[in-house]
Amino acid sequence: MGERMAQWRVCRSCDFWLTCMGYRMLGDQDPDGRRVLRIDGRHYLTRTDEQGCPPETGYTSRADRPYVLLEDEIVRNAHWLWLMGSIPDRFREQLPDNARFLAPRS
Repeated sequence: MGERMAQWRVCRSCDFWLTCMGYRMLGDQDPDGRRVLRIDGRHYLTRTDEQGCPPETGYTSRADRPYVLLEDEIVRNAHWLWLMGSIPDRFREQLPDNARFLAPRS
């Protein structure tokens, strides 16, 4: 990571968000099949127990949150969510929301 930061002349935070932009270029999935969700300016990765936590910094929680991708409106469910953080303003244009959570059923 330090080598890449020196090569691109970026701080640790920018390097992290550039990595997140890489997920977008991979179709909003990582190589292990975790799906990238950007909702209300926050960056998440879905995961399963088999996949485990992604290598990046973040926080995980049991979610059972239904969501839809804005491109297809198909309802999916995230059992585990990895919150990677709030997307800084300077990256919001390159990392726009791509999904929305559905309201929990009453």
